[in-house]
Amino acid sequence: MSASMDSDPDIALVREDLVVLKRDVASLLEHIKGGATNNVQNATNQVERHVRSLRQEAGAQGERSAQAARVFTEKQPVVALIIAVGIGYVGTRVLRRGVNSTTDRQDCSC
Repeated sequence: MSASMDSDPDIALVREDLVVLKRDVASLLEHIKGGATNNVQNATNQVERHVRSLRQEAGAQGERSAQAARVFTEKQPVVALIIAVGIGYVGTRVLRRGVNSTTDRQDCSC
């Protein structure tokens, strides 16, 4: 009988240790979940800041380009006009060639 009395306190200690271990594991899991959530939130914030920075940089670059074009046009109006006419001519030729090749393909009775 004395052996069974000695084992009862041991079983009680093991049960207490299991309860503590269970609580520690649950706490660890909550900590891991919280850490993962924080990591995702931090990454999201970092991406948002980077996108915002890129958007501001692109806006500033576009503004600088527009201002440079405006200054060039004011200082060299004849050259700007010649460039615009040249671009229009080339664009028309390219579009006409594209339309003609599409029409040729449609007329073909292969």
